[in-house]
Amino acid sequence: MDFNATENQFAVLAESLPQLVWSARADGSHDYFNRRWHEFTGLTPEQSEGDGWLNAVHPKDMPEVRVQWLRSIETGAPYEWEYRIRNAAGRYEWVLSRAVPIQALSGDTMRWFGTSTNIDAQKRAEEAVRRLETRYRLALEAADLGTWQIDLEKKQVLWDEGTCALYRILHDGSLNLPLGQVIDMIHPDDRDEVQARIAKACDPQSDGHYESEYRAILPDGKLRWFRSVGQAFFAVDGDKPHAVILSGVVSDITERHAFEEAQQLLTRELNHRVKNLFAIANGMVSMTARTAKDPKEMATALRGRLSALSRAHELVQPASSIAQGSGADVDLARLCEAVLEPYRQSGSDRVDIQGPGVRVGSNTTTSLALVLHELATNAAKYGCLSNPDGHLSIRWTIHNEMVDLYWTEGGGPAVESKPDFEGFGTQLSQRSIAGQLGGTLEQEWLREGLRVHMTLPLNRLTG
Repeated sequence: MDFNATENQFAVLAESLPQLVWSARADGSHDYFNRRWHEFTGLTPEQSEGDGWLNAVHPKDMPEVRVQWLRSIETGAPYEWEYRIRNAAGRYEWVLSRAVPIQALSGDTMRWFGTSTNIDAQKRAEEAVRRLETRYRLALEAADLGTWQIDLEKKQVLWDEGTCALYRILHDGSLNLPLGQVIDMIHPDDRDEVQARIAKACDPQSDGHYESEYRAILPDGKLRWFRSVGQAFFAVDGDKPHAVILSGVVSDITERHAFEEAQQLLTRELNHRVKNLFAIANGMVSMTARTAKDPKEMATALRGRLSALSRAHELVQPASSIAQGSGADVDLARLCEAVLEPYRQSGSDRVDIQGPGVRVGSNTTTSLALVLHELATNAAKYGCLSNPDGHLSIRWTIHNEMVDLYWTEGGGPAVESKPDFEGFGTQLSQRSIAGQLGGTLEQEWLREGLRVHMTLPLNRLTG
């Protein structure tokens, strides 16, 4: 082989390639760079030969570039490395350098031929993607969102770490699950609706938008509310498009649902109280008119009772309007007296309140006052307090850290049977005693009047 002819062919090829082309001796000393190298770096042949080319390498990259190049020289292994070099304008750009050894028949390396390809645009694009992914991930974390993707053809669901965390599944990285398994995690009452919304989003006639709210049963057995929003992606098979991917984000909205339910309960409670307030005021007018000697006495008595009613309502304001831990404790007897004061008649012992001293904590006053208020309201409308001869007994004892309270009505209209309808006030009372106070409430509809038995844990009552 004519070595000079080969060298000439290499030079012609090197000058025609768009890459930066170079060659080196067996010891790694560079002895040739094509014209594009000199134009790009601004270095002359004299400045580039030997190890001079390293002066164009970024100072932070130079140590590793030198290590990798010397390793290839020593081992004869092909060379490949990414690093930055300075262009003629003084700005550093990324290149991918590759070199292969040319060996003699003896196996010894005769020289190296290499290229450096400009990959700066690719590197910048990769960096932009990384930054975008970082911002995207930070946004997901700040919003406490997870991402998911359904492969509709394989029936597989891909969850990221955020979604795994929302579902209380410990997993490092993404998790693949069969679609059926994910559907089974949804509460049975919500599955059909979720599947219907997925089918609607995947309908080629739709815009592909998916959105649903549902309950899911987590691995620990707890129930949580989730909201998912996504978009279907379609592929065209012939003339018929079909959905292949459905992807989106998911968030835990359990607290929002609880807040909305509390707001709805509060609204119903306030509406209920307003209706009862008018009913009570009407009953007070009738009751006062029957016992007053003249209009002046009636007006005085009625004003006093309405003022007492106002004071009682201050004790039974909705729980959400009271700051946690605010307000002073109140004695149980005082609480009963405040709630029943509007129904007492001057000089009458129709309401009897007896029991040992029990302090009702500021956090539980509202709940118990609400129950007493509901019982008093019903007694004024239908029971013993609707009759001038009626009487009410409220008595309690303490035993084994439990308060046993009895509400006993008598002298009112005869009770023919237990009401067949449970009103909102009764439901609210049950919820307050069982849910907020951890106790029980039992009603016994005797002919002579209603008898209510409440058991209240002392530690919850005073807490």
